[in-house]
This record gives sequence, structure tokens and C-alpha cells, in this order.
Amino acid sequence: MHPKKEQWGIPVIAGRKKMYPDLDYSSLEKMIEDQKKRKEGISHYYSYWWTNEERPRVQKISAYSPVQIGDSFWVVSAVIDYDDLYEPIAEGFLKMVCIFVGILLAAGIAVVLFGRVMRDMRRAVREINDLKELNEQLEKMHRSEQSIAHQQRLQIMGTMTGGIAHEFNNFLTPIMGYAELLMMELPEGSEEQDSAKEIYEASEKAKDVVRQISSLSRKNVETVYKNISIKKFMTRAERMMESVCTPLIHMESEFRVDDEMILGNATQLNQVLLNVCVNAVHAIGKNQGNIRISCHSEEKEKLAQGVIEKLSDVWKKYIHIQVKDNGCGMDKETLRQIFDPFFTTKKGGEGTGLGLALAEQIITSHKGYIYAESKKGEGSTFHIYLPVLDTEHMPQIVQNIPRKDYRIVVADDNAKVLQLLKKNFEKIGIQIQTCMKREELQKCLEQQEADVLVVDETMEDCSGVDFCMSLAGRYPDMLKLIIIDGVSREVAEARQKGIIDGYVEKPVSDTAILEAIRNCASQPV
Repeated sequence: MHPKKEQWGIPVIAGRKKMYPDLDYSSLEKMIEDQKKRKEGISHYYSYWWTNEERPRVQKISAYSPVQIGDSFWVVSAVIDYDDLYEPIAEGFLKMVCIFVGILLAAGIAVVLFGRVMRDMRRAVREINDLKELNEQLEKMHRSEQSIAHQQRLQIMGTMTGGIAHEFNNFLTPIMGYAELLMMELPEGSEEQDSAKEIYEASEKAKDVVRQISSLSRKNVETVYKNISIKKFMTRAERMMESVCTPLIHMESEFRVDDEMILGNATQLNQVLLNVCVNAVHAIGKNQGNIRISCHSEEKEKLAQGVIEKLSDVWKKYIHIQVKDNGCGMDKETLRQIFDPFFTTKKGGEGTGLGLALAEQIITSHKGYIYAESKKGEGSTFHIYLPVLDTEHMPQIVQNIPRKDYRIVVADDNAKVLQLLKKNFEKIGIQIQTCMKREELQKCLEQQEADVLVVDETMEDCSGVDFCMSLAGRYPDMLKLIIIDGVSREVAEARQKGIIDGYVEKPVSDTAILEAIRNCASQPV
């Protein structure tokens, strides 16, 4: 039923065609035909606003259902404007699209902001890492500067003590020499001879003091170098290390060495192992623990692949000594400082902090290496490397030195020392020639070849070892001795390689020189 009364009673198609013949009724006719089929349905069709004078064409939706009344039927239809149905749906869809676009936009903004935050975080992390690396480098530089300053102070101290020892030895040489002459010339048991003997004995004590002062010199850190059997040395060292262990500590050992030899000072190397063992005992404390000491030889190429960066080309093999404990261990900061002088983790008065510093100095002076590995709560392992002596370079004994009428040349920059030596040698019937300058010595050797050359370790700022090396080719049969303040590594290696045949420690005397000749020659003097 049409909502307007004036439309009531007008046939849907025929009546309106008469009233409005120019309009299109095809869609409306199709909808009427569908309703006549006596089926329920919904039709979408085009119609007009009949009450509007302009007759605008509109879309409508009709839901209809047939109702049987007797032999005929009525069609019950509900009509709704298409826009009234789909406009809310379209508006809802548009809102959903807007909401979805808003969500996408918000997500995009969030992603961009998150990306910026992550970029800023990465930049901050890089800056922190760069600053940390820069700080580590600055700390490393600071430690290097401190180490260099410390080494310079030690070098200055070593130079000073070495110079003092050298001068004192020069003073002691004539004192001891003339005291010995007086003892020989004065009557036996006389008061004068007793006085000369006291002078000589006091000089001997002064000589010991000078030797102790000389030991502070970096040039003369060691006393005497000898060929050491590493197997025998480690066996003795093990017994020494066992003596410092508590009853709760069990010591194990494994020595996989044969006849390898090293050049060094056994007393100082014992001191190194003792210091390392004492540190292991302190790390274990009052608990039960184990200390394991092992030893084997390693090729230089294997060491080069490890933590040691620069190796000497002189040595082919090294002895590797390990001392391992299961004590409290050390953190990285402590491990970094253990070889620093005066660094200690012990309570005040219980440690000097010099044990491992001295151990490193001794191993370095033996042309070796020492380092440690440790983890907190797991224990520590000390690694010591010492060069193996090449048996092909063992010292050669000079043969066939004539007993009589041989020529001795002594070179020293101290006139009093030369005067005393010449006087003492003449008393026993041996003629010697003395020189104070290097040019004078070279001219003397060119004029007449000497059987024995005795030269000071330092003469006019020239190394006596270097001078002897320069003579090796020209005077192969000449016996070469060095006058030294204390045995240095340079002198020990020079003797090992046959550059020199022996050395005489200051204060020097005629008897000391003759004793050195006896030790080098095959025939007694």
C-alpha cells in the first residue's frame, strides 16, 4: 500500500503508464512478474518517486511473500529505499577503512620510531664500545708509560751501580795486589805481615760487597752461568718445593726430558720455582690441595703459535716448565698485575710483592719467558720457558798453549791496575805488555802476535767481547780472556759460542789470570 492516498487504487503498471507514459517500467515489470510466481523473494528494482513532480528515478528493494486466500493469493510486500539500507553499511565500511588506515599509519609511525630508537641504541652501543676501547687504550698507554718509566729508573740504577762497582773494583785491584806483595816480601809472622794480611782480608770483604752491589745492575743481574742438566735440576727443585708444602698439599711431578741442557744460574732458577711454589701454597691456604709440576721440551715453532708474540731466532728449542695448583685462582685484574714490583694481595706485612717480579726478571735475563693462566675459584698455572742449549755450540778448549816464553798482552783503561799486574808478573819471571787504548792494543797485536790476550770488558766505550770477536779470524790460536765486574749474559754467551775462552772477575790479579789460563789450556802453566 502506497503511503500517499492519491496513489491508492492506481494499477502499478498499467495505471502509471497512462499517467506517465515516458518513463521506463521494465525493472518494475520484472519485479511484478517475480511476485506473480507465488514464491517468496527479494527483488532489487528501479522505480520513481511518483509524488514528486520531477519523478526522480530511485533504487528500491522489495521483500515479498504470497498469502493464499481461497483460490487466489495476495502478495505481501515490504519496500525499502536502497539508500536507506546500504548507506549505513557504506558508512560503516568507510569507518572501518578509516580505522584500518589509521591503524596502519600508527603501526608505520611506530615502526619508524622503533627503527630510530634501535638506530640510536646501536649508535649509543657503538659509542660506548668506542669509549671503552679508547679508555682501555689510554689505560694501556698509561701502564706502558709507567712501565717505561720504571724500566728507565731501573736502567739508571743499574748503570749507576754498575759504574760504582767498576770504579770500586779498580780501586781494590791495587790495594789487594800490593797487600799480597807485602805479604810475600815481609817476614812470616811479623806485625807488618799481619797488618798486610788484615788489609788483604778487608779488601776481600769489600770485594764481596762490590759483587752484591753489582748484582743490582741490569747488566750484571746474574753471577755465574753454567751448563745445567734440566733433568737433574728439576729433580732437585722438586725436593726443594716439597719442603715448603703443608701436609694437606699433595705434589705431583712429570718430567719428560732426557739429556737437554740449559745455560743459566741454578740458584736463581731455584729461586724462581720456589717463589712460584710459595704462591701456589698461599693460594691453597689451609685447604687440601694439589700442586703439579711438569717439564718437557718444545720446538720454537709451537711456542710461536701460543701467547708469546716475539721469539728469539737464536734458540731452536725451549724447556717448558708448568706449575699448576687448584687454589683460589685470580681474577683478570689481579692476573694482569702479578709481575708488577710491590704488587701483593696478601695482608700488610705478609708479603713484599717482589717474588714474582724478581722471578720474571730472572727468567727474562735467562732469555726465557714466564706467564700465568688463572680463573677465579679454579686455580692457576704458571708457564716458564727456558732456551735449550745447542750442543753444537759448546765451548771449545784451546789446545797447546806453550808453557814458557809465551807472550801475554793485558789491556785496561786503569794505569794503576796495569802497573800492578806488570810488577807482579815480573816477580814470577813472566814478561807482559800492557795497553791503555784500543789503537795501541791493535798496533801491539799487529807488530807481534800474542799467545794470551787479557782485555777489560769496557775500554773506551767499546765492548771487550766485540773486540775479541773482531780478532777471531785473524788470531784463531790466541787465548782470549775478558776482565769483568760480574758475569753478564753477553759474556756467558760469548764464552759458549767460542768468541772468548774465559773471564777474570775484578779485582784482577796475576794469580787470577794464571788460574784462568790453567782452566782454558790443556797444559798446566
